[in-house]
Amino acid sequence: MTTRCLSKILACCVLLLVCCMPATAGIPGDTDGDTNISADELATAILGYLGGTGALTAEELSLAAHNHLHQPYGQLVAAVLGETYLIPSTSYIDQKGVPADSLIHEGLVTKLRPQDDGSGGYLGWLAERWEMSDDAMSWTFYLVKNATWHDGTPFTSADVQFTYEYFRDHGDADAPAGSFLVNSAILSNVASVECPDPYTVVFRMKSCAPLFPETLATGPGIGVFPAHIWKDIDLPSTYVDSKQIGIGPFAYTSTIPGTLSKVTAYEGYHGEQPYVHEIVIRNYEDEDAAILALRRGDIDFISGEFGLSPRKAEALKGAPGIGITQIPSGGQAFEVAFTSDFYPANITAFRRALSHAVNRERVCWLVGDGARPTETAFLLPALAGDQINPATNGRFSYDIEEAKRQLVAAGFNLTEANGRPVLLDPDGNRVEISIPLAGKASTNAVDQKIVAVLKEDWEGKLGIRIVETPQVDDSIYLDWISRTAVHFDGMPGRWHEDIDRLDNFQRSPLGENYYHFDNETFNRLITELKSTADPAERKEIGFRLQEILAEEVPCIPVFSQDAFMAYRSDRFVGWDAPLLGGGGNIRLFAEIRPANAEVGLRA
Repeated sequence: MTTRCLSKILACCVLLLVCCMPATAGIPGDTDGDTNISADELATAILGYLGGTGALTAEELSLAAHNHLHQPYGQLVAAVLGETYLIPSTSYIDQKGVPADSLIHEGLVTKLRPQDDGSGGYLGWLAERWEMSDDAMSWTFYLVKNATWHDGTPFTSADVQFTYEYFRDHGDADAPAGSFLVNSAILSNVASVECPDPYTVVFRMKSCAPLFPETLATGPGIGVFPAHIWKDIDLPSTYVDSKQIGIGPFAYTSTIPGTLSKVTAYEGYHGEQPYVHEIVIRNYEDEDAAILALRRGDIDFISGEFGLSPRKAEALKGAPGIGITQIPSGGQAFEVAFTSDFYPANITAFRRALSHAVNRERVCWLVGDGARPTETAFLLPALAGDQINPATNGRFSYDIEEAKRQLVAAGFNLTEANGRPVLLDPDGNRVEISIPLAGKASTNAVDQKIVAVLKEDWEGKLGIRIVETPQVDDSIYLDWISRTAVHFDGMPGRWHEDIDRLDNFQRSPLGENYYHFDNETFNRLITELKSTADPAERKEIGFRLQEILAEEVPCIPVFSQDAFMAYRSDRFVGWDAPLLGGGGNIRLFAEIRPANAEVGLRA
């Protein structure tokens, strides 16, 4: 009998051992430091234990055996803030963040984060591979063949077709209350879905769709849902799904509303089993409470779309047993946005002049660690790579004298009153701007920090009076900013990673965009981009779009914020790769592995 076979037989016996002796630190049984337990390492540990000369306790030996056999072990506790849940109390079918933030539901694909070596792209979940037609009018997905829903029902292409048709049929905003699905618009470009066989799905598109996997994976993403359960649910957005039957590596266990939710590793998962047996998602009211729980060891990970604030992450660095992963531009991207049809922001020369009056370095200093000045027209270098037009970089350089010169050339008059600068518009009126504080830019009080820097330059040097900075309730924020010349925006970094995202500035037949920006050439190019499949042609169009943005300045990019994630590095290992590489919570929680037998002793 080979050593490998012997080690596996002995490992299975070890899994029956139970011992509550104190656990040692590190990866039990790992002698070469690769965090994997080889057959030889496990055999050595077992023989040492049986001979009374080993260093491992029974519980540590059990963990080593689980690690070697890649079987789930122990419990991980993750914190979420406020009313955000990885397992919501109502149905996932219309919750934002599916599938990227899910643990129990998968889509066809998920998106990986662009890397410095050019890798990234997409990771297949329920699709093993996929291909696009030459004209990008159809997409074919070849599905996994061994997947079952958590109730044991086989997964087939009929579930994918059902999911599309269900969203299509519940996409009418005039439908009865409870039947309308907000996320139905994500699949609005799909004309039909065909199933040539149980494991092949063909999406026929209404128009060219070269980035259809992007549509499925983000913004917020579409999971696949079980036809045998949802076919009889007529009011999906009000239906409380108590069973949460999914198809991912974890199956729903239970929820205590307002407190916690639990999921357990699903034995019938079609991919590799996770290393963790149970995950508890516990709710905390605020960041400070979660950090205290992490320090005490009550939790193992703090989850959130943008992670910890930079200051709090910095304070945790070096804390015993705690690790921090910094994700470049993984948080938000902030900008000074203009309402382009509101005076004086409707004057292009005024916007161009102010593009030279934003001191990014000073803003980043106030914000703290992880703030990166943005010198591009809109896309972020850490995410968009070679899609960025280098000719547009640095066009918004900080130069107060240049800002003054351009304002004067545009007919504005910079004068003084009581020894302080005053800017008069071409009609002789003092230029005043009100900037509301709220919305996404208020994260970690970033909007207040930007205002403080702008006041130094816009008021102190250019004479623009910022008359007020009211704290506006989020419920009226979008209406408020349509009546102000300037506001701030804080979008997730992933909205600045691809030239397709430049459609934020298109005025479509459906109405105005967020900036009220309307450029005929830009609108036409976006329409052309959406009907172009060739990557080289798309890149060329993207470069032209960025030139227009750099010339017209509907917004002034300021900085992007790195994301900071905190976790117990003494209990689990393998955090960095999935956090830095992307792929969502399923990839993260399926790849990390227990490093300490303590996690197996939790109730």
